[in-house]
Amino acid sequence: MFQSSINSKYFNFKFNDAKETIAKFKKYIKKYDCPEMILDLSSLNIIDATKVMVLSSTYHHQKYPNGKLKCHIQSDDVKNFVSNFNTRNLELL
Repeated sequence: MFQSSINSKYFNFKFNDAKETIAKFKKYIKKYDCPEMILDLSSLNIIDATKVMVLSSTYHHQKYPNGKLKCHIQSDDVKNFVSNFNTRNLELL
């Protein structure tokens, strides 16, 4: 399911399918001006959430090198996986 709502200056997304999430994220950042975003990945498992965070961070950084991507995650275990990657624009909530 893809849900979008405006939350102050951030767009908040909630996803439950990793492949769909990545495809829609890529389309969204190509179409809209969104240097600051929030992704709600709390419904994804650890592996899918990690995959979506790293790929989303990469796509977002390409368009917005000074942008910020905030990810709401279900478990702190995901932080351990992501900490090995260079994701300067990524902030975990």
